[in-house]
Amino acid sequence: MRYFIDANIILDIWLKRPQFFENSLQIFKNIEERNWLLYTSDNVITTCYYMISKKINREESKRLIADFLVDLEIVPVSKQMLLNATISKISDYEDAVQFECAASIKGINGIITRNKKDFKHSTIPVFAPEEVLF
Repeated sequence: MRYFIDANIILDIWLKRPQFFENSLQIFKNIEERNWLLYTSDNVITTCYYMISKKINREESKRLIADFLVDLEIVPVSKQMLLNATISKISDYEDAVQFECAASIKGINGIITRNKKDFKHSTIPVFAPEEVLF
C-alpha cells in the first residue's frame, strides 16, 4: 500500500497528542508490519519542523526529522503543483498542494489525514488513521 501522510499525522507523534498518538504511530509501524510505503511532501517536513521547534530545541527537532526521513519517501513540490493548487476544487491552498503531491505518486492508495473535510473534493481516497488500521 502507498499512502501520502499529511502533517497532522507526523505532529500527532512528535507532539505526543494523547488522543491521536497511538493510531498515528501505528501508521508508521505498518511500514514494516504490512510493507507500506509512506510519502509526504518536502513542505510538510518543514512545516512540522517549524511546529515542533516551538516545543523542543532545534537540535532535537532536527534529530526527529532525520529519524523520520529514514521511513518516508519525499515528494518535492513543483511550480506546476503550486499552480494547479490555485485552481483546485480543494479550497484550502495548503491541502490542495498536498493533494497535488499525492496525485503525482504512481499507484497511490490514499491520503491519510485527520483533516478529511478539507479534502472533500479529492479524487484520491482520503482516510483518517483509524480507517486504514484494521
